[in-house]
Amino acid sequence: MTDAPLVCDTTIFLYLDRVGLIGLLPRLFGPICAPYQVALELDMGRMLRQDTLDPRILTWLQIVEIAQDDLDRLPSNRLGSGERAVIAHAISRGSTAGLDDRLAREFAESLGLHVIGIVGLLLRAKEAKLLEDLRPHLDHLRSQGFHLGEDVYREALHLANEAL
Repeated sequence: MTDAPLVCDTTIFLYLDRVGLIGLLPRLFGPICAPYQVALELDMGRMLRQDTLDPRILTWLQIVEIAQDDLDRLPSNRLGSGERAVIAHAISRGSTAGLDDRLAREFAESLGLHVIGIVGLLLRAKEAKLLEDLRPHLDHLRSQGFHLGEDVYREALHLANEAL
């Protein structure tokens, strides 16, 4: 585990939970937080699918309020409220931003943030010997509806030293 703080968006919690890997987060990072906006997005998800994670049950997760001033300081963008809140909190606290949406990642990186997504988290877990193989987890993510482009899939397997 690193002492680097991590603030995550909805997608990371949603899909890591759906594939049974949510427990990797506290083994890789500390502390971990989610903006209140992300918790609300997951709450809305439970209206459509009852097995959607309630982040309040995660004892290692801190749900945080994001100051309106921090949100207002962000450059103009078209991101969702959860993604904006993740980026604003990461900037104000020097945290790593856990983001999977390409536009959100590019925006965060343009602001100088360190960004990690689900694939990066899984690669880090394999490096830490918390996962034996990457491929079955990538395939499971895809089977749960996680969009993973073929180029990213192949690059992840290459980085994990797994055959294509």
